[in-house]
Amino acid sequence: MPLSTRLAGWLTRTMFSPSSETFFWLFVWPLYIITLLFPSRNPAFAVYYKPYLMRFIGQLWAARSPREYSLRARAGEDDGHVRRVTHALYPRILVVFDEDTQGWTRVDDEAVVRRKPYVAVTYCYPDVINSGGTEALIERVRHATLDQGFDAYWLDLECLLEGPIGKAQDLYRMSDVYRLASFTLIILTDESAWLSWGNRVWTLPEALLSRELRYIIAGNETVTPINLIQIASLAYRHHDKESQIINSYALGKDPVERLARNLQLKEAIWRRQSFSSQITSQGGNSQGRYRAEKVYALMGFFEHRILPDPEETELQALARLFMANDNDRIADCMISMFPTDRRGMNQWYTNEDEYGAKLWDIEPTVQVIGITSNGSLVLDGCRAATIRWKNFPYVAYATRRSIQLHLLLAVPYLALLFIAPSCYMIITGKQILVGINNYGVSSWVNVLLIPGYVMLAFSLILLIFAPVLTSYAHSGRIVLARPWLIGVNGVISAQEASDHLYGRQIWSSRRTLYSPSGSPLAKPTESDSKFREGHISQYEAALTAPPFDPVEGYMFTLVDTVSSTIYYFRAHRPPTVCLFTGSEGGQGRFVLASEECSSSELRRETVLRMPTFISSYMHLCDWVALGGRP
Repeated sequence: MPLSTRLAGWLTRTMFSPSSETFFWLFVWPLYIITLLFPSRNPAFAVYYKPYLMRFIGQLWAARSPREYSLRARAGEDDGHVRRVTHALYPRILVVFDEDTQGWTRVDDEAVVRRKPYVAVTYCYPDVINSGGTEALIERVRHATLDQGFDAYWLDLECLLEGPIGKAQDLYRMSDVYRLASFTLIILTDESAWLSWGNRVWTLPEALLSRELRYIIAGNETVTPINLIQIASLAYRHHDKESQIINSYALGKDPVERLARNLQLKEAIWRRQSFSSQITSQGGNSQGRYRAEKVYALMGFFEHRILPDPEETELQALARLFMANDNDRIADCMISMFPTDRRGMNQWYTNEDEYGAKLWDIEPTVQVIGITSNGSLVLDGCRAATIRWKNFPYVAYATRRSIQLHLLLAVPYLALLFIAPSCYMIITGKQILVGINNYGVSSWVNVLLIPGYVMLAFSLILLIFAPVLTSYAHSGRIVLARPWLIGVNGVISAQEASDHLYGRQIWSSRRTLYSPSGSPLAKPTESDSKFREGHISQYEAALTAPPFDPVEGYMFTLVDTVSSTIYYFRAHRPPTVCLFTGSEGGQGRFVLASEECSSSELRRETVLRMPTFISSYMHLCDWVALGGRP
C-alpha cells in the first residue's frame, strides 16, 4: 500500500482515538502532505504465491517405476515377476507320507507339490515351546493329518527355506499356502490358548484366507471343525472392531468395500504381536527376523505383493505395498489426512483423520513415485507455496471503487491545487494595498482579499481532514489482493491481520475472515446466520489456549490473502511450505510442512482445509519428499 495511505490510516486513528502519540500528529501530517505531492510506488502485484524452489535431490530407496534407479536390492522384481504373479503359487515344500517306507519326507518336486492335497498348520510358537517343544507339535500334526484322510501337510518349521532369499520368497507366497490348502489345522495347547493364538500377527490372514478351519487341542486328539464367527468370539480381543472383517469373510468376503476392508485388516494386524516380539518376550533372540513382518502378513490380502526385505522398516514396506497396488491410491490419499494421534504427525501413514473423513473421501492430486531411506514418500505433481514468517509484507490490493470513492481520493489534491491561487490572490492584494494606500481607497482593496483568505482556509480544512477521506476511500471490501501466505508465531485476530496488511479501516467492512472448518480450532457461525463464515469464538479459544502443548506443539496463525481467511493451528516447528495434495468435501487439503535441509525432505506439521481454488495461484514444483521417521 502507498506510504500516503499508511500515514493517513495512522492520522485518522489518532484523530478519533487520542493517545499519548497524539502529539506526533503535527509532525506526521506534513509528511503525509509531502507523500501526496511525491507519491511512493505501489507494491508490485503478482499472480502467484511465492514459489517453493527447493526439491528432493536424494536417491530413491524404492521407486514405483522400474526405470528409476533405487538403492534397495531389487532381486526378483527387476523383471516384473512380482507384479505378474498374483495368487497363483503353490507351497515350495510339503511334508508327504510315503506308504512304502511308512515315513514322512520333505518333497520339493513342483510337479508333485502342485497336485498334492495338503493340510496347512497354524499355531502359537510360545505355547508350543512351553508344552513339549517342536517334536511334540510335529507328531501331533502328522497324526491329525492321517486321521483326516490326508497324506501331506505344510508346517513352517519344516517347510520354510533357510537364508534371506529363500525366506523372502516363502513369505511372498505365504498367503497362497493357506488359500490352496484343503483345510487349515489350528494347534492349541489347551482351551485357554485361543487368545494367545488369536493375538499373533499371522493368525488373522491364515484364518481369513483359508477355505476351511479345524482345530485340535493337546490331550484330546479329536479334530473339530470351526468357522470364522466362532473363532471371533473365542480368539479375538477386539471383537467390536474386528467383527465387521470376520463377518465379511464368513459371508463371502464381498459385502465390505475393498479399500475399507484392507485398511481394517491393517489395523487388526497391527494390534497383534509379531513373531519377533513373541520370541523376545520369551527371552529368545529375534535376530534375522523381518522388521516389517506385519506388512508381509497384510500383503496376502492385496492383489499385488512385494518381495520381503529384511532391511526395510514397516513404513517402507507399506509404501512399497501401496505403490504396487496403485488402483486404490492408498498412499496418495493418505498423505492428505490429518492424524488424530498427533504423535504420528510427521509420518505419512495415518489411521484416522481429525476432520472425520475416510480415505475414499479424498481425491488426490499428487502421485507417490518412490520412498526415501528415511521412510518419506516422494511426491510428484505437487503445487506448493512458501510461507512468509519474518513480517507482514506491503500487499498490493484492489477495492470495490465507485464515483464517490474516486471523488474522495481527489479531494486532497484539489485542496492542494486551491492553495496556490489563494496565496497568489492574498499576496497580490497586499501589494496593491501598499501601492494605493496613500489615496485612501484601502477599504475596497481589503474586500478583494476576503476570497483569497476564504479559499486558503477552506483548503487547509480539507487538508486537515484529508487523512480521513483517504482512509475512507481505501476502506472498501477487498476484491483482489496479491497472493501471500503469512505465518505468525502466536495468535492474532482477523482485525489485526487486516490492519497489518491493508491499513486501518474506518467502517465495518471485514477484510480478513475466520475459517469455518479449515482447522481443528475452526468454528462456524450460528445456524441462523445467512452467510457461511467462521465465528470469532475460535480466536478467543486460541488466545486462551496454552501457548505450548507437549504433544501438539506451539500455537501459530496462518493468513491467506487470496481467500482472505485466517487459520489457527498447532505445530512443533513453524511450517515454511504449503503443499496442495488433494481435495475433500468441497475444500482442498493443504499440508503445511517444515524443512529438513540435511536430507532435502519435508516434515508434515499440520493439515488445513482451505478453498480449493487457491491452488491455482500456486506453482507446480519438482519432486518433494514428505513424511519420514518419527
